[in-house]
Amino acid sequence: MKRKRIAVISGKGGVGKTSLVASLASIAHKDHDINLIVLDCDVDAPNLALILPPKSEEDVITQDMYTTKKVKFLEEICIQCKQCYDEHFCEFNALNWDENNNFPIIDYLACEGCGACKVLCPESAFEINPVKSGEIISYETSSELPLIYGKTKLGSSTSGLLVSGVKELAKNLKKYNDTNLILIDGPPGIGCPVIATVSGLDYIVAITEPTPSGLHDLKRALEMVNQFNIPFGIVINKADLKSASQKQLNRYIKKSNHEILGRINFDLSIPEAMSYAESVVDYAPESVSSQAINKIYTKLKHILSKI
Repeated sequence: MKRKRIAVISGKGGVGKTSLVASLASIAHKDHDINLIVLDCDVDAPNLALILPPKSEEDVITQDMYTTKKVKFLEEICIQCKQCYDEHFCEFNALNWDENNNFPIIDYLACEGCGACKVLCPESAFEINPVKSGEIISYETSSELPLIYGKTKLGSSTSGLLVSGVKELAKNLKKYNDTNLILIDGPPGIGCPVIATVSGLDYIVAITEPTPSGLHDLKRALEMVNQFNIPFGIVINKADLKSASQKQLNRYIKKSNHEILGRINFDLSIPEAMSYAESVVDYAPESVSSQAINKIYTKLKHILSKI
């Protein structure tokens, strides 16, 4: 199989995305036909590393990322004209005024690094500098599976660029040339990190659940995916949940004619596996959910071989 890039995404969080990725990664890693790299692009809340810890802490490589820009106030240059505040230089309300000391105060969480204050200040008392926006961590797990994930620094707003950095770093791994499958744990939602994740992929797995918010956000996610013209399939978690939303979800899928990769029934083995920081296919290989995920993997592998 030629190298394929796939991601598991969800319109909302908490529907089993990371649990599914961990299990698919475990199955694929044991498949002799597959050479795998796993990426966690949920950079605002990465937790795949909890299930796939490093073989040794000494082998963990951390790379700082400077994709965010912030303003720096140069007090020695300022002439206290108050023009920056009175004329509202900052559209993001990151500039306030300290009446006691008579100079501007920067709200660094609100600052978007747009550079307007630098351009408009007559004394050039502001400068824009790159600041640390996050980290990219890479290592091999105890089973020698390469894992790369990003972690956004609190207050940074360029998580999409951090996702792109995670994907780019995978190409620098020694094992990249021999890899024929890159499996990505994507972010929830439809924002910038998700767009950066799905860009350039060969296939997308969208996981949902039969709840009002699950169906609503699945529709939004698939609308976004269709803009990229990427083939996708749907996995329904807690598929046997008895609710009115179950009927609505079934009607939507039947009407849209979307491909169903599989259905995973409610199974306590999944939260139990998570509590032990294991994938469910490793923790309870004979469970209902593990059998369902193995079928999903088999179907997914067949689809990828045809792409």
